[in-house]
Amino acid sequence: MQLMERPQTTATVLEGHINDVRTVLSAIPIDAIERAVGIILDAYDNGAHVYVVGNGGSATNATHFACDLSKATIVDGRARLRVTSLTDNIALLTAWANDTSYDRVFSEQLTNLLDPGDVVIAISASGNSPNVVSAVLAARLMRASTIALVGFAGGRLLEAVDAAIHVPSNDYGVVEDCHSVIEHAITVSTRKALLA
Repeated sequence: MQLMERPQTTATVLEGHINDVRTVLSAIPIDAIERAVGIILDAYDNGAHVYVVGNGGSATNATHFACDLSKATIVDGRARLRVTSLTDNIALLTAWANDTSYDRVFSEQLTNLLDPGDVVIAISASGNSPNVVSAVLAARLMRASTIALVGFAGGRLLEAVDAAIHVPSNDYGVVEDCHSVIEHAITVSTRKALLA
């Protein structure tokens, strides 16, 4: 989806960004988000674990999503959804990057942690980040479910996962902001389902 260029004043930048986010969000099929919620709820029902991965701004979104999905879905008297962001252990990330390859920083962690039926959520604006793609491929080999939040043209992740949520924009800021909105929608939808 091509977005319009605008004059670069603070007011027009903000207005344009809000409009771009609104336009792009309205183009995302709700059923894609519902599929992701369903996978997470299945994991919850089976006592499985959810892992989230991403780089850069998507790493920040991964951490935020893991926090919200873990804490904001707590329902008194019920088991808790187990969620971990693999972006947060800098010692382990740099050890794998230094000793093997940055492409393996998530897949190697998953090899230690993942059980069949767990879920890996991959966040990538391009959908082509080698270490994120590697994490999804490792997850599939270990019979885990996979979800991707992608932007741009969707990249390799678009077709490599069980549920893909594609943000049709080539603007990193728009993609990352839309991912954040979608992550909040998934969290709230998950909580509402657990309250039912």
